Amino acid sequence: TTDPEEEVNREFFRRRLLRALEFRRKLKLGNCFRLCHSEADMLPGLIVDVYSNLAVVSSTSIGMDRILNQIGEILMEILDIEAVYVRNDGRTRKELNLPVWRGRLVGKAPQTTLIEEGAAKFRVDVLRGQKTGFFLDQRENRLAVNQIVPAGADVLDLFSYTGGFGIQAVLGGAGHVVMVDESEYACEEAKRNAELNGVLDRVSVVRSSVKDWTESAIKRGRRFDLVISDPPALIPSKEMTGIGTKTYFAVNVAAMKLVKEDGLLMTFSCSHFMTRAKFRKLVMDAAQKAGRRIQFLGGVRGQAGDHPIDPLHPWTAYLKGYLLRVW
Repeated sequence: TTDPEEEVNREFFRRRLLRALEFRRKLKLGNCFRLCHSEADMLPGLIVDVYSNLAVVSSTSIGMDRILNQIGEILMEILDIEAVYVRNDGRTRKELNLPVWRGRLVGKAPQTTLIEEGAAKFRVDVLRGQKTGFFLDQRENRLAVNQIVPAGADVLDLFSYTGGFGIQAVLGGAGHVVMVDESEYACEEAKRNAELNGVLDRVSVVRSSVKDWTESAIKRGRRFDLVISDPPALIPSKEMTGIGTKTYFAVNVAAMKLVKEDGLLMTFSCSHFMTRAKFRKLVMDAAQKAGRRIQFLGGVRGQAGDHPIDPLHPWTAYLKGYLLRVW
């Protein structure tokens, strides 16, 4: 707070969280959303994601660690949920030498739940899944895929995780989707989510490194109407900028080679150290390397509105992506 008269106590945090909740309600986000986005919601070091009947909190500071029990109690009061879980096992905590742990904080509900995103349903395991269980920041981009996918399209979903983009593509009218991810857990959950949405017969889930699979697919002459590339943060630290940039470049070159003539590519970077300007240039350079021409369809695609960007804290604008026409 910047108000010297404002007392920082339980009621202070309750007010801040209620304000964040009231804003999210205006966005009409359904039963899953980010309630608190750290500095952007004036609660530095605190992330809160809501998945239907569960809330998940993540702290990146000693101060927030000390009041997590209070945060859990407040969330049970202001939300219609059954339990609050903690995911204090991210990379930032390890870098700060903070205790790493995950578990249930308050309540009794199991760690798995179902969420809805448009017409799609997804199973979320808040303890086994990446981050807090699901990538809520990509909501608007997944829904965009649902709208733009050509009818009957052959779609490739790289770094598919639990099938978010691919399932939205099938529900939007794609004929078939190939999902590629190297995580056994992610692949099993992707199959489960495909079955949950009644589209298992139009989905192929491949457990493989993206590098190995794309190299093989290019040699076999495979091509797709729409390719989606949503890799993890390949530049987790400033020191990794060089090698991470090379990996992003290689991923985008391969992705462009797999797009049919006049097809579409939706490509992303969630690395804070990869700026929008650098990523745009990287995509252009990758097209040249792949021997393809591209057009940018619309501007930069960022995170969903429940992940607000505070201009005073540039790191809150970490996700960037582009929809491209490739020929």
